[in-house]
Amino acid sequence: MVLGRVYVSFAVLVTIGLIVLAIVLSIIWVVAGPSLSTDIISPLYLFSLFCFICLPILLYGLGYLYAKGHRYIITNHRIIMFRKFIGILIRSVACDKITDIIVSQGPFGRIFNYGGISPMTAGITMPFGLAILSLSGVRNPYEVRDAIAKLLALPEA
Repeated sequence: MVLGRVYVSFAVLVTIGLIVLAIVLSIIWVVAGPSLSTDIISPLYLFSLFCFICLPILLYGLGYLYAKGHRYIITNHRIIMFRKFIGILIRSVACDKITDIIVSQGPFGRIFNYGGISPMTAGITMPFGLAILSLSGVRNPYEVRDAIAKLLALPEA
């Protein structure tokens, strides 16, 4: 089974960040508006132009490339995470070492049906909820967890 990362998981974060930026810039425009020069080349005008034209194109474009650079390969012998963005990261875990499979889904993940899957091995502790190998942004995470459990012959949770 070969899986990829869902783009919506990154796009949701970028959209929320751009909305917060728009609110902050609107407050600055309202508060500092009367004292600003009406010149079209004012620094705040140029910064706003950058934030609402260049920044979304850059963030959504990089986010798309980042999401498309993820591949998760699941076999009956191992689970492999392959990530290629600026550098290349390959992680794998042997199936006979997996003791548990954790599925995590935030509120947007529940709305858009994506989540993270973390196969746990013996002796691994999760500091701050981070796992050594995590399949992030996977569509239908509970179905994928059931498919992995079936491949590994683990009891379903």
